Amino acid sequence: MKILIGLLVVVALLVGVALALPFLIDLNKYQDQYKPLIEDALNRKVQLQHIGLTVWPRIGARVTGFTVLDDPAFGSGPFASLASLDVGVKLMPLLSGKVEVEEITLSQPVITVIKNKTGVLNASTIGRKGVAVPEKPSRAPIPSTEGPLKILALLAVDRVSIDGGKLTYRDLSAAKPTEYVLQDLELLLRDVRLGQTPNLHFLSLVQPFNMPVKLDGTFGPLRETMDIDAINFELGVGKTDFTITGNAAGNDANINITSPVINTANLPVALPLKKPVDIKNLQIAAEVRGQEAKLNTLSFQLFDGQVKGQGKLIAGSDAPPFKGGVTVQGVQLGPALNAVAETPISISGTAGTNLSLQGKGFSMPDLTQALEGTGHMAVKDGKIEGVNLLQEVASALRVAGISLDNAKATAFSTIETDVGIKQGIINVQHLLMDSHDFQATGGGTIGFDQRLNLAVNLNLSQDVSHKLAAASPVVKIAMKDGRLSLPLTITGTAQAPSYGVDLKGITGKVHQQVQKKMEEAVGGLLKGTTKPEDLKKEGQELLKGLFGR
Repeated sequence: MKILIGLLVVVALLVGVALALPFLIDLNKYQDQYKPLIEDALNRKVQLQHIGLTVWPRIGARVTGFTVLDDPAFGSGPFASLASLDVGVKLMPLLSGKVEVEEITLSQPVITVIKNKTGVLNASTIGRKGVAVPEKPSRAPIPSTEGPLKILALLAVDRVSIDGGKLTYRDLSAAKPTEYVLQDLELLLRDVRLGQTPNLHFLSLVQPFNMPVKLDGTFGPLRETMDIDAINFELGVGKTDFTITGNAAGNDANINITSPVINTANLPVALPLKKPVDIKNLQIAAEVRGQEAKLNTLSFQLFDGQVKGQGKLIAGSDAPPFKGGVTVQGVQLGPALNAVAETPISISGTAGTNLSLQGKGFSMPDLTQALEGTGHMAVKDGKIEGVNLLQEVASALRVAGISLDNAKATAFSTIETDVGIKQGIINVQHLLMDSHDFQATGGGTIGFDQRLNLAVNLNLSQDVSHKLAAASPVVKIAMKDGRLSLPLTITGTAQAPSYGVDLKGITGKVHQQVQKKMEEAVGGLLKGTTKPEDLKKEGQELLKGLFGR
C-alpha cells in the first residue's frame, strides 16, 4: 500500500510539473534566436505577440499574434496573419530526446495576395532571399527550391490543418481592379514529410460568386528539389467536377484535366452566351516549359458535334502571343447560334470547320487588332431562317404575281467558304451556296462588329428563271441558256441585313437590244429598204416586247 501511495504521489508530482511547465518556462525570451531563422526562411519580416508551451491536448507550443509583413515594394501592411499557430509533438520520441512534429494547426489565417499595376504578385519573392521584384510583368512564378514548399517538404509532420480563415486576391493591373475572396477556409494535409505522398483536402467558398470549391487528392512524393512525380486531384467547382493529373519538375509541368459534363451556367465566369450550354467529355492535355504553355490536346462534345484544338502561348506580358488551331465536326449550327445571340436571321444545319489562328491577348480590342487566321467552313443540309432569298430577288426586280415559296426561309444543301481573319475583319472567299432553286457564288467581308458587305452572283434554276421571265419581259432579256443570273448584295448588320439586286446588268442588255434595233432601222432608212411607217410599227413591237405594252 505504501508503494502504491508513493507511485501515486510521483505521478501527481509529474502531472503537476507538466501542468506548471507553461508557466515556468518562458519561450518569448528566445525570440531573438528563432525569429531571424523564420524571417530568413520566408524572406519577410515577422511579428510574434506571444509563444508558450502547451501540454493539452498534446505537448507542444502555441504562437499567438503571428504576422508576416508584406514585401516593402507593395506596402507596409501584413501579407499574412494568424490568430494562433499550434505545433504538437510526439511524446515518446520526445522522452528519448527526439523532436517529431505530430500536428500543426493554423487558426483563422488571413492572407492577402496582390497583383500590382505592372502585373507582379507580392507573393513572388516569398522564400527568395535577395530576389528583387521583377521590373516586367510575369506569370505567377513556380516556387523555387528556396520557396515555402521546400520548408513544407523539410517538415516531418503527420497533419497540417487550417481552421477557418480567408484568402483575398486583389488584381490592380486590370483597367477595373477586381477582388476575389476564399472564405471559410478548411485545409487538411496528411503525411507531410520527405519521401511521402501527402494527402490533401481543401474546402472554401469563393466570393463574389458564392461558389463552393472542393479539392481532394494526393501529390508527391515530396523532395527537396520540389519535383512532383504524380499529381492526382478531384476538383469540384460548384456543381462541376474535374479530374486533374500530372507531374512537375522545376519550372516544367504536365497537366491533364477531364470532366464528364460542364454546364456554362455553373461556371464562375461570365461567358458571351444567351443560353447555358452543356460541354461534354472535356479532355485537356497541356504542358508548361518555363514561360511557354502548350495545349497539346483539347477535345469536347458540343451541340452534338466534336471540337478539337491545340495551341501554344508565351506568358510574360499583358497581351501574351498565342498560336493554335481548331477543328469542328458535326456541330448543329442552329442551337449553337441561338445560344450565342438572338437575331432575326439564323442558320441551321450540320457545320464543320478548320481554322488556324494566331494573335496577342484575349480582350476584344487585342483580338480585333492582332488576331489573324485562315480556314475553311462548311454547312450541310440546312436553312436560313428569317429570309427567303427568292422573295428578296423578286421584290428587288419589282416582279409580282408569280408563284414562289412563301416560307420565310431559304433551304440549302451546302454552304462552303474559305475565310481569312485580319484586323477585325473576316474575309469570305470562294463562297458557294447550293440550293434546289439557285446556286450562289461570291465573297465579301463580315466585321467583328457584325457589319456585312457581301456580293454574290445568284444563278437561278430554269424553273424559277422562267417564272420571273414570264412576269417581266425585261428579265427575259437578261436570261442566258434558259437561266437567269443576278448580282445580289447583302449589307447592313447580322441583326438587320439588307438585300439588293444590281440591275445594271439587266438594263445594260435592254440598252444593247434597243441600240441594235435602232442601228438596223437607221440603216434601212438610209438604204431605202425601210419606210417610216414600217419603222414606227417595228418600234411599237420592240417596246411591246421589252415592256409588255
